[in-house]
Amino acid sequence: MRGGYNIAERDPLNRIEERAMGLKNDRWIREYALKHRMIEPFEERLVRKGRISYGLSSYGYDIRVADEFKIFQPEFSVRMLSDSEKGYIAALVDLYGEIAPDPPLLRLRLPSEELLKRIRTLLGGGEVHGNVFILQRPGDLAMLLSQILPFLFAQKERAAQLLERLPTRSLVVDPKAFDTSTFVDVRGEECIIPPNSFALARSVEYFRIPRSVFGLVVGKSTYARCGIIVNITPLEPEWEGYLTIEISNTTPLPAKIYAGEGIAQLVFFEADEACEVSYADRKGKYQKQIGVTLPRVES
Repeated sequence: MRGGYNIAERDPLNRIEERAMGLKNDRWIREYALKHRMIEPFEERLVRKGRISYGLSSYGYDIRVADEFKIFQPEFSVRMLSDSEKGYIAALVDLYGEIAPDPPLLRLRLPSEELLKRIRTLLGGGEVHGNVFILQRPGDLAMLLSQILPFLFAQKERAAQLLERLPTRSLVVDPKAFDTSTFVDVRGEECIIPPNSFALARSVEYFRIPRSVFGLVVGKSTYARCGIIVNITPLEPEWEGYLTIEISNTTPLPAKIYAGEGIAQLVFFEADEACEVSYADRKGKYQKQIGVTLPRVES
């Protein structure tokens, strides 16, 4: 009984007992997972051999990433270039390139594998067939041509004519009006995230958070040491559902994510008294979410 309010009468799962508060250990996590279905499915030990670890740890639980992903791959995947990079690419286009109006594309027949790797890394988009690099998505072409046009010499007139024909639009990532067409759905044992992009995924586990508990998630060091950053917002009291996981590739190279293996560690904190209003009470917009859930704003 606290302040005239008996929490135990409301729900035995959420009772506040005379026990240590704060960060919860493996015994507490196991008890709540097995008795109260806080984590389903639940792995009672830390699985590590040949895997990116997942399961119960000393003061947390390493969650797994499922095999469904939404990869952020907008039409304008070609990044902004520095002046030196623009001049370098323009020289390659003049030497080895063909700018075709119908169908609109840029084709580079590069004489060495080293040049091919370099152009792919610089642009972060395009297709490769043997020693031929092709850029043909309208948005990518418009972005690239608008940048290198002042640096072109031999093909400047053709590039300018093609640029006038290509559709252009300003693409802004807007949390209040997110363009869902920028995602590509992928399902499988592995996910390849493009350079300087990200993917949304979901946890293998379904969570039911008690009213007096708050969960925080941090990325695993195995991925962090490769420049792959995992972000998950806190698990609020009485929230339940699959976690939507944001995985950022901060490197200039493609990054591989392994489905069914560890992706982040969840730690639980218990308060010394339950909150007045829980996530379930206020009918949170991501309550009981299933699958990879995209951003939404309540109207």
